[in-house]
Amino acid sequence: MGIFTGRTLSWVAMAAVLSLGAVACANDSADDNAAEPTAEATSTSTDNDAPSQQSEQGTTSSTVSDDPVDSLRYNQIQVLGSHNSYHLQPSPEILQALGVLSKELADSIEYSHPPLDEQLETYGIRQFELDVFADPQGGLYANRQALAVLGKEPASGIAELDEPGFKTFHVQDIDFDSSCLSLVDCLTTINEWSQANPDHVPIMVMIEVKDQSIEEMIEEEGVDIGSIELDFAQPVPTDGAVLDALDAEIRSVIPEESLFTPDDLRDDAADLNSVVTESGWPTLAEMNGQIVVGLVNTGEVRDMYREPSAVLEGRAMFTSADPGDPDAAFVRVDDVLEDRAAVDKAVADGYIVRTRADIPTVEARTGDMTRANAAFESGATFISTDYYVESPFDAEYQINLPDGDVARCNPVTAPPSCPTGNLEQLP
Repeated sequence: MGIFTGRTLSWVAMAAVLSLGAVACANDSADDNAAEPTAEATSTSTDNDAPSQQSEQGTTSSTVSDDPVDSLRYNQIQVLGSHNSYHLQPSPEILQALGVLSKELADSIEYSHPPLDEQLETYGIRQFELDVFADPQGGLYANRQALAVLGKEPASGIAELDEPGFKTFHVQDIDFDSSCLSLVDCLTTINEWSQANPDHVPIMVMIEVKDQSIEEMIEEEGVDIGSIELDFAQPVPTDGAVLDALDAEIRSVIPEESLFTPDDLRDDAADLNSVVTESGWPTLAEMNGQIVVGLVNTGEVRDMYREPSAVLEGRAMFTSADPGDPDAAFVRVDDVLEDRAAVDKAVADGYIVRTRADIPTVEARTGDMTRANAAFESGATFISTDYYVESPFDAEYQINLPDGDVARCNPVTAPPSCPTGNLEQLP
């Protein structure tokens, strides 16, 4: 029985906490992962080193270069991304307690990522995913209630959590360990590496704003915890002011000349969609060294973000848009197996596309490459994985571009002139 021995009341309380955590993570998976377990594994063995001849989009680039790499457009390369890039697995005590209620849940969060600058420098990651919670007054997430139920001190004592600003973690009170606890910290790490390595291919940072309470998650799932009351943190609801603050925080870290915005893409065109589908994304000569930020929320949050301008005028972030909408430039399709037609269409139309090589720890435990191979072959720009480092569960499972390249010719959209090998050669 471990930590539950002789403590019936604590068992009930822990069950309540972990039921909430299970629902929180399940809810996160539905929104964030949108897929049932499938597959991924060792360095992909797709036969796509040779680029196709599909896309002649964007031959009107304002930058002329004799270098075939510089002339490539952003959507004509393929890079690796990391899923929940900040995530550190919970303590053994929390994982053990979660496992009592749901082994599947505990397994799904049993992964950790190196610091963001190490991901950039050592593993060639060029796309990140950050979950953020608004905390305008500071201190909202300084206590971790799951620890109190385990008989541990809930107060973190971390000064950074007491400061105002967006916080970065997976699930409040339950799955809260992060390599960069604030958005400012995360973006500062990325920006400092970028400034020190100005010739890198563009870096995409995907941000998801979270605001659902654990109680709401429980109610949605119909979980009955009786009369037990636990003092979970109540997230700040997302509204226009929160989204404006998010834009401001991004701009406070990433300098104007390094942040590639919707205005930079649109220039004097009518909208983003027409630029991408008719002229094409800018070339690497125009975009290398820059950081692109994307808001991955859809639905009401996305609508609020683009309410001031349907074409994102003045905004810091691109949206995870529906193809054909005025703000469409970046498309997120989580499940390449179920939604392969959507990926294929978005890639063919010239959007930059993110999809996933695996579901957290599932393929890493089985060595199944089905999803990973489909992701690479689809021509998506960003292939997101938790296992660019070899899996601790199966040493043969690791996702990399061929030969450890940082960026390669996109197997679907790159022109025949695209050279083989690594497209990013940093000093």
